[in-house]
Amino acid sequence: MHFSEDLLHSAWKFRLFKQQDLITNSGLQIKIAATGTHNQNAGPDFENARVRIGDVEWAGNVEIHLRSSDWERHNHQSDPAYNGVILHVVYTCDQEVYRENGTSIPQLELQDRIPETVMAKYDQLMAGLNWIPCENQIAGVDEFHLSNWLSRMLIERLEYKSEYLKELVAHCKGSWDDAFYILLARNFGFKTNALPFELLARALPQAILAKHKSSALQIECLVFGQAGFLEKPFKDEYPQLLKAEYEFLKYKYSLQPVDHYIWKYMRLRPQNFPGIRLAQFAALILKSNHLFSKILELKNVAEISRMFADLKVDSYWETHYRFDYISDRSSKQIGSQSINNILINTVAVALFAYGRHVQNQSFINRAIKLLETIPAENNQMVKRFHQMGLRPKRADDTQALKQLKQVYCDLKKCLNCGIGINILKQ
Repeated sequence: MHFSEDLLHSAWKFRLFKQQDLITNSGLQIKIAATGTHNQNAGPDFENARVRIGDVEWAGNVEIHLRSSDWERHNHQSDPAYNGVILHVVYTCDQEVYRENGTSIPQLELQDRIPETVMAKYDQLMAGLNWIPCENQIAGVDEFHLSNWLSRMLIERLEYKSEYLKELVAHCKGSWDDAFYILLARNFGFKTNALPFELLARALPQAILAKHKSSALQIECLVFGQAGFLEKPFKDEYPQLLKAEYEFLKYKYSLQPVDHYIWKYMRLRPQNFPGIRLAQFAALILKSNHLFSKILELKNVAEISRMFADLKVDSYWETHYRFDYISDRSSKQIGSQSINNILINTVAVALFAYGRHVQNQSFINRAIKLLETIPAENNQMVKRFHQMGLRPKRADDTQALKQLKQVYCDLKKCLNCGIGINILKQ
């Protein structure tokens, strides 16, 4: 049966051992008031623990090892940083241990106190080849624990996704409006064309777009031109007009377009072709420039959603998916799923990150509220969790599950997961 120091850490942290009649290696009675805070940095494993040993209550650090002899193997006996250790918790006690100042340290051996069921479940989680380690057990976790852990996963997800936006803010010299514009552009490309859209936004500052807000043609030519779509001759009148106008503005602002070849079409439905997405992006800019400032002012979630609906895409695109190639007439409005994707990955993230930055909880609450109003995402990951008995209803649920899957399940970090610990405790 496999046993690791990580499991021993979790056994101490979550008290996954029999706690009756605890005694030290020298026979003194132990009562645990607080296991302490898990230290992820250098130094003792747990800080600020409180333990009564015999008649004395101690406050200090706890060190964890598989064997007592690991203390000397790691040279803790000569390190003054470990003089504050009040208890040495081990799986097997095979020798006495001493601090750097020469005083002995009480030891607690857990070898016969961790139930075999805990170790068996841990082995099962680690050795399994399932889609997630607890695929066969997660349905048995009670709703209270599951809901609490997923709430934590949602915050982790928002924190994780906020990091990229914070990098953009730094790149934009502190401008949240400009950083939001780049993030929004990136998410307009979704996964396939995220990078080309981001490069477009970086090559086309909002300050230039703001000067041409009164002209749909000029906004469109700037977007398509900087995307590299106006570098060749055209047959149709509309792209010819865009090209002529862009040549003038390109010279005026010394613009450098991105390379056209970076845009991808493979495995995309025509409705998601880059030209259609660029037309929608231009329509959004025309409808509302400096979007982030407006989003901060809006407190009604429905109003935020409406900002991305009913975009006035040029009528040329009703019968085209590409320049010079006619197609059957169809609406090129951005769909509800695409709007929800932008709200999830751009708007909610920006509100959360900004709320953390200015230390204003109301923006954080609005980010979470926004996710609570959006239906659950529909993808293969969500379908797999459905098969296991989980029923996510809203975007906050599916974002939490995505964080759980990517950061914990895929890496088999069951001992760091509230669901994994709950399964071990059962």
